[in-house]
Amino acid sequence: MISNLLEKKTLRLDIYLYNIRIFKSRSIATKFVLTNRLRISGQVTQKPHKLISIGDVLTMTINDNIKILKVLGIPNRRGPYSESLNFYEDITPIESVPKKESLKPNNKFVERVGRPTKRERRQTDRLMGRD
Repeated sequence: MISNLLEKKTLRLDIYLYNIRIFKSRSIATKFVLTNRLRISGQVTQKPHKLISIGDVLTMTINDNIKILKVLGIPNRRGPYSESLNFYEDITPIESVPKKESLKPNNKFVERVGRPTKRERRQTDRLMGRD
């Protein structure tokens, strides 16, 4: 009984991220940790088997957004989302800088498929300098 309590105070990093529903599967969590985009209490880690304990601070970059989580507890299983919120605290500061607008170029392509019309061919010729 006592050894069981001692074992539950730490958990593998990839299993923890999977159990608190940050990632959809454990293999995705493992691949994320291997990409070197996660810090545990300020130190970059690249090992999914690193042990997490209560009080650790996880800093990660997901989709160009920084997310900072503080470990409040160690889950026994992957439960529902409402239950997983009890095991971490999101301490990400609210950014005062507005988010970047879409980085996609503003090119308009022809929506239809097929051969270009005579007008489109003339526009292409002008663009390419073949007047």
